[in-house]
Amino acid sequence: MSVLIAPPDATGVPAHVVEFAQEHVADQLEARGLRVIRIENVVRKLPATRRRALLRCKRTEAPCLQWLGTVSKSEVILVVELSQPATGYRAGVRTYAAKDGSLVSEKAAVDAVEDRLLDTLTQLLDTVVPATQRAVRGMPPPPPIDDVPPPTRVTRPKETVPPAGKGPVTQDPLVPVQPVENVASAPSSLRRWAWLPAAGGVALAGVGTVFYLKAKDRFDTLDKGGSDIPVKDSEALVSSGKQAQTVSRVAFGLGAAGLVAGAVMFLWPDDPPANVVPTAAATSGGAMVGVSGTWP
Repeated sequence: MSVLIAPPDATGVPAHVVEFAQEHVADQLEARGLRVIRIENVVRKLPATRRRALLRCKRTEAPCLQWLGTVSKSEVILVVELSQPATGYRAGVRTYAAKDGSLVSEKAAVDAVEDRLLDTLTQLLDTVVPATQRAVRGMPPPPPIDDVPPPTRVTRPKETVPPAGKGPVTQDPLVPVQPVENVASAPSSLRRWAWLPAAGGVALAGVGTVFYLKAKDRFDTLDKGGSDIPVKDSEALVSSGKQAQTVSRVAFGLGAAGLVAGAVMFLWPDDPPANVVPTAAATSGGAMVGVSGTWP
């Protein structure tokens, strides 16, 4: 639906407030999926005489509204009303049909403070825009309702009454069914996660190697420093070498433990296969089905 935003009816309102209100209304209409036509884009293409006449016409009269609709090629004309009495702003929104200039919908609010003026215009549009869409385009079609099949009625089997003079009806014995064997057994749950400790063991082995080389470098520095090159701060080198050696040993130990744990989890036996035995029995009054055995 195309909407022309006509010049506002503003009385005693600062120009910057009117400009902000017009731009806010245009943004709100576009956010609701409407095609917005601004009056400045329409009058820019008109000659000077027609431009002045169009801007001076009374926007409450049907001929003026029809002229605006014809020039802008819009379906609806929207007019914002702003005034500033002593107690606060009065804001209103009116929509007119472009084809005949008739009033479609209107809503107003009084005593609106300047900080909440844009929010007040948004609330007015929430009421005016749906009413205008229903009046111009009609009610939207109802959503389709899928055909629901009728419910299935289950009838109970009739009970067999034994004839007079005969004994009670005996049930047929249970008919055993061969157990269902699982052809391909699922892998062990531990085997699926064996790569986690193995990967951790490899990473820790790499860390141990790095700290081992670091400790060896400190040892070589101390070993060569006594003869050719003087050693500076030998105590710090000794302390750093011992720390690197300790970390290397711990990392090697944890890495070996991770590799062993991964191997154990990988070699763990598979889970036992499921052994399920279904049974069924038929009687003169109905039937019975059961399942027994070991589930995985």
